[in-house]
Amino acid sequence: MAAKKVPHIDAAELRRRAEERLEENRGIACPSESVEDQRRLVHELQVHQIELELQNAELRQARDEVESALGKCTDLFDFAPVGYVTLDHAGVVRAANFTAAALLGVERFRLIGCRFGLFVADEHHQSFSDLLAKVIANQGKESCEVVLITESKSLLYVQIEAVVLGDGQECRLAVIDISERKNVEDELQKVHSELELRVKQRTEELATTVDSLLKEIYEREKAESALREETKVRLKAIEALLEKEQMLIQQSRQAAMGEMIGNIAHQWRQPLNTLGLYTQTLGFFYGQPIFNKEFLDTSIEKSMEIIQYMSKTIDDFRNFFKPDKERNDFDVSNVINTTLSLVEGSLQNPMIKIEIVKKDSPVIYGYQNEFSQVILNILLNARDAFIEMEIVDPRVTITLFNEDSCAVVTLADNAGGIPEEIINKVFDPYFTTKGPQQGTGVGLFMSKTIIEKNMGGRLAVRNTANGAEFRIEVRNGNHA
Repeated sequence: MAAKKVPHIDAAELRRRAEERLEENRGIACPSESVEDQRRLVHELQVHQIELELQNAELRQARDEVESALGKCTDLFDFAPVGYVTLDHAGVVRAANFTAAALLGVERFRLIGCRFGLFVADEHHQSFSDLLAKVIANQGKESCEVVLITESKSLLYVQIEAVVLGDGQECRLAVIDISERKNVEDELQKVHSELELRVKQRTEELATTVDSLLKEIYEREKAESALREETKVRLKAIEALLEKEQMLIQQSRQAAMGEMIGNIAHQWRQPLNTLGLYTQTLGFFYGQPIFNKEFLDTSIEKSMEIIQYMSKTIDDFRNFFKPDKERNDFDVSNVINTTLSLVEGSLQNPMIKIEIVKKDSPVIYGYQNEFSQVILNILLNARDAFIEMEIVDPRVTITLFNEDSCAVVTLADNAGGIPEEIINKVFDPYFTTKGPQQGTGVGLFMSKTIIEKNMGGRLAVRNTANGAEFRIEVRNGNHA
């Protein structure tokens, strides 16, 4: 704050005011001229005295105002929130406020007379020296950021603003604590550096990932190309396998056909004998009284029944060998009865007893004739086992039931079972325990193919206490 200016007092005005004050204090007049001269002299002296008193009063007032202003300026300087330090041309501290002393951790009286450069960190000495040189040389204002070392050896980041004073022999420093700002800047710089590092690492990872993806794409394209080639090869192999399976099916059917021809011979032998007897009877009784219209009609009716039975047998065999083109729902029980009628002659020697246990009435959606062929193959294998093992009382129990949304058929014989060392091979193609003149080894293989591949079911075999049991499982038909 600027000191109040002392007002200028005009001498004439001061004299006038002094004379007025003298007149007020005047005593009686002196009549003599010498007295007049003395009085004039006294008057002059009194006027001068009053002038001096008035000037002293004005000066005291001005002094008080200056001292008040100086006190206020001193308070503002000492307790300012910014540290202030006054340095001479040699950098020695001539004045400092409390804030500056507190920042440096030194009592103010100890700070006076010290070189301020002692508190500047070594790496910032040159910067601080350049600042002082510039501000003194340019008679202006300069600033810089330095690190100060406090009395307690802690580091203090400050911004110093220097301005020259008076004749240029002294300068004043404003010391502003920027430690918090520097800490924030350092933290930001650290975060920025970490972010840059992460970006760099992530970029490298992405580059690596891209390279890996490109390699993976290349490898996949290569694998896909190889897979396409392999698929072509497999398709050709599947076509060849299908052709082979068709050939095996044809072989199986041809083998079954040979068996069926024998069955036809067995099943027609008795009807033909009976038909022959009826024919002979007509010739024997012709001309006899018993040979009348009723006798003739009865003989013809019985003969026609035999002929119709033989015709039905031919139709059944023809249907059996007719290939199924479409899947249909069929009653399992009816298919088994039809199949048994076809092999009735083959089951006469030895006389095999067939027992059907019908717990449910399962219906299958699939190929009826192929399913019939499976039943036929299993029954003929059982017959061959009875003959080989010379079973005295051969029996086959066929059980029908539903289980877990599946139609199940089991065929269990009492032929003693399949040896454990070969039971897992019975469904292999061309595997047979019979001689080359008795079997081809495709019957059970084709049966498994029909049930599992063509009809999506399952065919398995196991040994029981008395013999072997084949189990067929196929999902129930749509209309079951």
